[in-house]
Order: sequence, then C-alpha cells, then structure tokens
Amino acid sequence: MLTHKKSILLSILILCSTANTIRADHHFISKEIDFVTDDGWTISATLRLPVGADRNNEYPGMVLLHEKEHERLDVGDNDAELAHRLPIEAGIATLAIDWRGREKSMGEHQPIPDERHDFSTKMQEQMYLDVKGAMQFMADYPGVDRLRIGILASQFSAEPAVRSMRETESIPTRALVLLGGEGLSDESKNYLGSVDIPLYVGASILDKAVFLEMAEIYANAKNPDSHMFAPYSAGRGFNLVRRGTQPDVELDNLVAWLGEQVRDLGRIRAVSFTTKDGWTIHGNLRYPDRLGKDGRLVPGVIQVSGARSNRYSMYRFEEEFSRRGFVVLSIELRGRGQSMQGKLFDSEEVLEVRENLLASPFELDTEGAIDFLASLEGIDSDRIAIVGEARGTRSALLAAEGDDRIKAMILISAYEADERMEHATASLDIPILLIDTETNWARAGTELVHKRAKNSQLMIYPRLGHSHHIRYFHPQMVGFMGDFLERELPAPPR
Repeated sequence: MLTHKKSILLSILILCSTANTIRADHHFISKEIDFVTDDGWTISATLRLPVGADRNNEYPGMVLLHEKEHERLDVGDNDAELAHRLPIEAGIATLAIDWRGREKSMGEHQPIPDERHDFSTKMQEQMYLDVKGAMQFMADYPGVDRLRIGILASQFSAEPAVRSMRETESIPTRALVLLGGEGLSDESKNYLGSVDIPLYVGASILDKAVFLEMAEIYANAKNPDSHMFAPYSAGRGFNLVRRGTQPDVELDNLVAWLGEQVRDLGRIRAVSFTTKDGWTIHGNLRYPDRLGKDGRLVPGVIQVSGARSNRYSMYRFEEEFSRRGFVVLSIELRGRGQSMQGKLFDSEEVLEVRENLLASPFELDTEGAIDFLASLEGIDSDRIAIVGEARGTRSALLAAEGDDRIKAMILISAYEADERMEHATASLDIPILLIDTETNWARAGTELVHKRAKNSQLMIYPRLGHSHHIRYFHPQMVGFMGDFLERELPAPPR
C-alpha cells in the first residue's frame, strides 16, 4: 500500500504526465502516465480508458506486461490488437507499462550500471515492484474498479507478475493471462495452484519446455473457468495471439474470456436495509456496469446464507450468477456479521437470535431483501430468484410464500423442515432446485421439501458435503445452479 506521501507524489505525477498527452479516440481515451515504484523507479505507461470512465462510472482494468526484448508497444499499438480491443469491445481499461530500464522507463537520472539485455539478476529481483506499482496505480485511478483488475504477462513477465500477486494482497487479482512463461519459480507455481483465480495460459506445442510448464500450471489450476490453448505453429509471447501470426480466433477468444472473467464480475458495493420489525440487515450488491443506464431490466438473485454463515459464504455462486447477467444481493441474517444492530456477540438481542434459530423470524430479513432489490432502478421486479442454504432455506421459503415477484428458487441442504416450511413449499408453483449429498444429515429435510413441492428438481451428489460447502467436493454444482437460473429467468442479451 502506498504511503500518504507517495500517494501525493503519485497524484502529482499523474497530473503532470497526462496534462498534454490525452488522446481522444472514437472508442477510448489514451493517456501517457508515470508512476513511482516502492524503490524509487519512475515507470512510464500508456493508460487506455473506455469513454465515460470517471469516479461515478468505474470500469475493470488489465495491466499488460511486455517481454524483455520489447517494450509496451509489444502489447498492441493498433486497432486490431489487445490494448485497443479491450477498452472498445470488452469495456476494460488497459495499462501497458515499460519495464524499468526499457524505453521511457529508462530514467534520465537512473543509471543501470549492471544492466544487461536480459536484465541483471539484481534488477530482475525487483521488477515485481513495477507490477505492484501498476496495480496500485490502477486501483487508485478514478474510472477503474479496484476490485476488478487482472494481469496479462508475456514470457519473462510471468515471474514478476505472479510475485506481485503474492505480495499485493490489498488489491485482488481477478484474472491472470500467461502467454507463455519462462523462469517461473517453484514458489510462484505453488501459489498459482493454491489460489482460486481463473488462469488463461498459452504456449506453442512446438515450444516444448514452455508448453510443459504451462500445461502443468493449467492442470493444477483450482478455478474451473481456467483455460489453455496450444497452437501448433511456432511463436512466443504476444505472437501467440497477434493477428497475422495466428488465426484470429485466439485473440477473439482471449478478449471474450477477459470480458467474462473480469468485466462480468460486475461492480460491488455494501448495502443495508431495514426490516418490518426494525432490524438493519447488511449485504453486498453485485451488479453489471450498465444497470439502470440502457433501459434494459435485469433479473435479480437474492442469496440467503445460513444462520451461522455470513454474506461471503456463497461468493462463488454470486460471481457465477453475475457473469450470467444477474444482479445479486447477498445478505447476512440478523445476528450474523454486520447484521447485529451494532451489538456484541454476547448481547441479549444477538443471543436470543442465536439460541432460538427455529423461532427467529429470519423470513422478515429475506422479505426486506426482496423489497430492497425490487426497488432498485434497472431491476426487473417480476423476475427475482432466491438461493438459500441451511437455515436460509427456511427464510427463503417463508418469504416467497404469496410473493409473485419470486419466479425461481435454489435450496441447498434444507434441514429441519417443519410444518410452516412444508406449507410454504406446497403453496409455491415455481421451479425449485434442491441440492444435497448422500451422506449429509440434512438430506431428509431436503427430500421432504422436494416431496411437498409442485415443481421441483432434486440433485443428490455422492459422498459428503453440507450447504455451501458442497461446492468444494463437487465444484460442478456452481455451473449447474447457473444453468438452472439462466433457464428459468433468462437474462436480457448483453
């Protein structure tokens, strides 16, 4: 994180370096900028922003890193290449940097006594700071969403890119593209195999050493949206996707993938609303950039966590639904997270909720969520779905009873189904997807709800797993749930 002093310096540099270098294109704005790394290097870069980007209209961003033999123009300096296509076609801002010691980042007063063509060992060890500085610049820049930033690295750039990811936890990396990668450390490989970040990796089949390394990284990737391509023709780095050296489909696929993984995550903000009985319920609202701007109404999804979970317990579902075009509201039931009225865990009000889970009126929290989501501009209030897990399934069923705005429901581990739940289930004539596992102690309740429902589908996965934890043992359930909602509440075309 930059210090206050460095933040001031960064602001001064931005103002000075962009004042006379702004170029307006029909589809994006281009700015020449500088930023200072933690060890004092001044890095020069080109920032390309979708038209309309400002503090109130933030777009996702990608940091683009070139190979050691080239400079920032290597990432595409014409309308057919990546740096231009992302802001135009995918609505993604791009920041293409010159590495320290290259082109405009050479520095008039920054001698490089031990620099070689391949960069000195000392310099290579510090180049991750260039990436870290680029990420911080993007995160601080008005018009860029700090929660939707990815990195694209080419060959030599792979190691400093991954090391920066490891050491910049305050800015989450939402996607990583590796167009080949040489010299990746074991620490970086282990890191990529341990994090849930979508990876897009490529290598020529003829480039055997790099191909094997990229294949290993892809095989160990945890995120199911990761992708690998391997053209037969020779080429490294940006030549793997550059027009004229490869079929256009490779670059087209990359632009589309980045749109899905970075842009379609949607913007996110914390929200709160008040229930009928006076509780303040907190949650996260994830929504597409266009919400309320283009006249199209978007269906919504409300995620209701269990009574012992918080708003982040179903984040993987939230991201999946967002990428499929839904607005998603994930709430914390009363007595959890921030929905504790500012009380302590051992306060009388919170203890009453925690000790009387069956009697607590959690359905009022979900009813309030329905009213809140339906009131937002751009939301199709007649096409709302509810996803509930564990105790949240009861809240979902009771809140949906008699509310014709609810058009579909997903219930995960609907345990302890009582008469009120059975009655609510029987009254609903909407498609309901029920999910559980063979050995889960809650399975009986899930099957009972399925039996009472008029229009339901039951999915029982093998082995263990309860509520939102099932996805760890059966990751395919995430896409299965997305397919169900997309089928029952089709989102408008993008």
